[in-house]
Amino acid sequence: MQTRVFLLIAIVVAAVVFFAARFVGNDYVFFAGYTVLQFIVLATAWNILGGYTGYVNFGSAAFFALGAYSTVALHKLTPDAFAALIDSFWWPLAWVLSPLVPLFEVVHAMIFPLSLPAMIVIGGAISGLVGLGTGYLTLRLRGAFFAIATLALAVVLQTLIVNWSYVGGARGAYVIRPDNVPLFGNYVHYLFVLMLGLAVIAIFTARTIERSRLGYGFASIRDDELAAEASGVPTLRLKLIATTLSGALMGMAGAPFPFYIGYLQPSSAFALDYAVNSIAMPMIGGTTSWIGPLIGAILLGSLQQVATVTISSAVNLLIVGLLIVDCVIIAPNGIVGVIQGRRASLNTVADPAVFAMLYVINVIPLYFLHQESLSARPLEIIFWSILVFLAVMRGRLLGRTWLAALPAFGAMLSVVPGPSWFWWIAALFNAVCLLGGLLLKPPRAAPVPAAAEGRTP
Repeated sequence: MQTRVFLLIAIVVAAVVFFAARFVGNDYVFFAGYTVLQFIVLATAWNILGGYTGYVNFGSAAFFALGAYSTVALHKLTPDAFAALIDSFWWPLAWVLSPLVPLFEVVHAMIFPLSLPAMIVIGGAISGLVGLGTGYLTLRLRGAFFAIATLALAVVLQTLIVNWSYVGGARGAYVIRPDNVPLFGNYVHYLFVLMLGLAVIAIFTARTIERSRLGYGFASIRDDELAAEASGVPTLRLKLIATTLSGALMGMAGAPFPFYIGYLQPSSAFALDYAVNSIAMPMIGGTTSWIGPLIGAILLGSLQQVATVTISSAVNLLIVGLLIVDCVIIAPNGIVGVIQGRRASLNTVADPAVFAMLYVINVIPLYFLHQESLSARPLEIIFWSILVFLAVMRGRLLGRTWLAALPAFGAMLSVVPGPSWFWWIAALFNAVCLLGGLLLKPPRAAPVPAAAEGRTP
């Protein structure tokens, strides 16, 4: 598919998504949809460096927060605030920069207050420059050392923000958004459209990179960096491009966040959720293609929104952690890898201990989810589906395909409303399936006759 055709299709899909949300007529769809779209941008941005290039980045929250706090700084920037900022510098530097104060007053009268799209561009530029500088300093490190360096970046930036009173420091900062915007009405609808546009830009950028010489260079670094460098590939330059693009997209995703949340503080901007989800979503969807982060972000983002409404936001990371465990063992290449058949699923449960561990891990959340209201049933269906998948794989390996029927019947009894003893029967089916997968042996092959053994083809 040509690039222009893909871009046109992406824009049409985005327009359909927006009008479908407007058709629902519930503002919560825009609130929840904004979060899912934000994760699409973050996951796609992380995948440019972590998936295409093979450098795992634990500092996603730092670039996201950098974009968010750049918006806060621009939103609060007035001539008096700029003058106070200059005066706070070391006095020789403040004396040199003092002529900029009257110049800024003129500029402020001409272009301020800045529009949110302009703040998004500036936030992306700042995050991209920081990504470029960070990459230049840390990309000579490899593997776990680079990952630790990116984590250190997040800690350093958070410390600076906490001690910078201009953007609120540890107490945070309020950003009052307008109630309405021309053409869009509700301001949340406007934020949703902006994030929808950023998602289209991020996906289009990732797909363009994947099918270009730049993407082939990234893939060569991911597969074998030493061989790529020996072959003449400019590895350092390509890695700097990857860190800059990744950081810029993350900063653009964080720039509208203060207007979305209304009150920004370091604990919300540097939240663990952003770092974990940025890694988990591409891993679950698949890191070698642009569509992998998209699938993972939609799946995990939607599940977390359902969990937030039905149970509590505290279980979000629990769900993510369990799905990561499942993905790493069952589908190391993600959902896209399973669809493309890159690894035979039967080998995953060849060891009875691995089968038992995976089965127990996915049974435990079922008990807690079943105690919640009926609105938590979609989450139950996810884990029941994984149990059925494990039983199918183990049953095919053992030649006992009936094993898959046990969790399937258990799922029907558990999900469908009924008396409490339905759950106990479902638990019994799970126990039988677990014991059968552990104790049953595959059928032995029929012995070959002695006359056939000595016969040559």
